[in-house]
Amino acid sequence: MPKRTSNPEYRRRRAEVLEGNPLCHWCKKAPATEADHVLPYDLVGDDTPIVASCKPCNAQRGAIYLAQKKAHVQHQRNEALGLQDGKTTPKPKPAETFLKKEKTKPPSPSLLLSETNQTSSGGFSLAASESPEFGRVQPRLETPIVEGPSYGDLVAGWSERVLNKTLFGWQRQALNGQLTHDDNGDLVHRESLVSTARQNGKSVALTALIGWWLTDFAAMRGKPMRVLSTANKLDRAVAIFNELAPVLEAHYDAKVTWSYGRNKVEIGNCVWEVRAATPHLHGGTYDLIIVDEVWNVTEEVYFDALRPSQIAVKSPLLSSWSTSGDEGSKTMQRLREQALGAIDKHKQTRLYFAEWSLPDVDPNDDSYWRWANPALGETITLDALHAAAESPDRAAFLRAHLNLWVSSADAWLQPGVWEKLKTEQECPAGGVLAVDCSVDSSKYVGIRCGLTDEQTIVATVEFSTESMKEMWLQIEKAMEADPKLRLVISPTLDVHTPEKLERRRTTFGYAEILKLTALTRSLILEHRVLHRGEELLASHVNRAVLARANGQVVISSQRSPGPIEAARLLVVAAAMVSRPINTGKAAMAFRR
Repeated sequence: MPKRTSNPEYRRRRAEVLEGNPLCHWCKKAPATEADHVLPYDLVGDDTPIVASCKPCNAQRGAIYLAQKKAHVQHQRNEALGLQDGKTTPKPKPAETFLKKEKTKPPSPSLLLSETNQTSSGGFSLAASESPEFGRVQPRLETPIVEGPSYGDLVAGWSERVLNKTLFGWQRQALNGQLTHDDNGDLVHRESLVSTARQNGKSVALTALIGWWLTDFAAMRGKPMRVLSTANKLDRAVAIFNELAPVLEAHYDAKVTWSYGRNKVEIGNCVWEVRAATPHLHGGTYDLIIVDEVWNVTEEVYFDALRPSQIAVKSPLLSSWSTSGDEGSKTMQRLREQALGAIDKHKQTRLYFAEWSLPDVDPNDDSYWRWANPALGETITLDALHAAAESPDRAAFLRAHLNLWVSSADAWLQPGVWEKLKTEQECPAGGVLAVDCSVDSSKYVGIRCGLTDEQTIVATVEFSTESMKEMWLQIEKAMEADPKLRLVISPTLDVHTPEKLERRRTTFGYAEILKLTALTRSLILEHRVLHRGEELLASHVNRAVLARANGQVVISSQRSPGPIEAARLLVVAAAMVSRPINTGKAAMAFRR
C-alpha cells in the first residue's frame, strides 16, 4: 500500500478535516495541524476515519498504541511458553497444549487504543479505560509539546535491562515529555514538574532517570556528567541512593561512598551526589538535578540554589516530582502557575509539566480516583484507596491520594460547579478588564468579563505574565483594540498607570472584594457567569476559600491553599459588568 502522504485520497480527506483551522478533536484546546487515524493505520489502512488533531495529541496516542502493541506481543509470547506474566515459573497446562500451535488473532483496534496502563509484566487489561480499578495513563494537565524525538524510551529500556523493571505507561509519558530533544540532541525543556498521588511509582521513574543519565547518556554525550538528587527530607533522597547505588556498583564498577548526608557514586568521571534540600547547596554545577517532593522545598533552595547551579550548563534538566502541596508550597505553586499559563496559551516553554489529579468533580465519586492514580491496579488498589478514605484526616487523604490542593470545608464553590459553566462563546466587546499581581509580585494577571445580549457574563483570562512591563503592554493592547473596555486595577499598580490610561481606569481594593464576593458567587450559582475553560482561572476559582469579616463573606488569600488572584479579579470584573453603566453619576463607587 502506498504511504499515506502519497495517497491522493488521503490528502483530500486530510484537507477536509483541517479546513477552517479547527481545534484538536482530542484535547479541544490546541489548534489542529494534523490528521489522526481513529483506528491504527497498520491494522485497517486508510479505511478508518480521520479527525483533526494537534501534534502532541497525535504523538501521545501513537506512543500509547506502540507501547500497548509491544506489551500485547510479549503477553502472547508468555502465553505460548506457558509462563505467568513477569515470572519464570511455567503455568500448569494440559500436555496437549504444548503439542499444537494455534493461530493467534491480531489484537482488536479497540483494545490497542484504550487508555489502559501497562502492567509491570508487560500485559494489559481489557477495557481498563472504562474501569475505575485501573489508572489513567494520560495526565489531566500537560504543557504543550512540539512533536519531536525523546530520550524517554531509552530510559525505559535501561530500566528493563539494568533494573529489571518495566516502567508503567504514565512513567514513560512523563519521561518522554521532559526528555524531548531537538535535532542536535539538546533537551527542549530545562525544567520539569511531574505530579501524581502517592505510591504511584515516582521513585522508580526517577531512579531509572538517574541511572540512565550517569551511564548511557554520559556515553552518548561523550562528557562527564554531574548529577544531584535531593528531596524534602534527606532520608527520602537517600532511600533512592540505597536502591540504585548497589546496582551501579555491580554493573558499572561504580565507587560508592555510603556516608549518610554525603552519599556519592563515581563512575569514571561521572559523579552523583545526594544532599539535603537546604540553602547550603550553593556552589555546585550539575547537568541533572532531581528534586523529590518539591511541594515541601523552599523557594530559597529551588530558585536561589538549585536553578543557578545549571545556568552555565548546556542542555541541563532540573526534574521535580511531587504530590500536591498546601498553602505553604510556594515553590510548587510558582512552577504550577507558570505551567497553567502555558497550557492556556497553547505555548511550549522551557518547563514541562504533567499532572495526574482529580478533575473538578465530587471527590467522593471513586470512578474518578483513577485520574490521580495512574498506577491504580498496579502498585495500589481501589480497596486500599477506600480504606485510606476512611481516615479521620480527610484533607490528608485528598492531598496524598487524590492529588488535590486541599481547600477547607468553606470553599466558596462546591466541586463541579465551575466546570459546568464552560462555554465556547467569545467574551463580548466592552465590559471590564480587572488586573492585579500576586502577593509576591511574581505574576500579573488580567481577567476580562463581558456581558452578552442575554445578560450572561463571559469571563476569560486576558493575560498572565511575569513582568510589570509586559503587563502594561498587554493592557494597552486590549484597551486600544476595544475603546469601550473599562480598566480596573489594584492600588499597588495604580501608581504606575501610564498617563494615557489614567482617565479610563478605576481602582479596587479589599473593601470592594468584601462587598462583591457574595454578589459574584450568586451570579455563578445562577449560571449567569460562563468561562472559556482556561486552567489558570479554574485553578484559582476552585481553590478559593471563604472567610467572614464584618458580617460579610470574602474569598481569602490567607486561607486558600495557593494563589487566588484570578478569582479575586473575577469577583470584581463580573460584579462590575453586571451593573448597568450610568453615564452620569457612577453606579458603583470605587476608590481612586
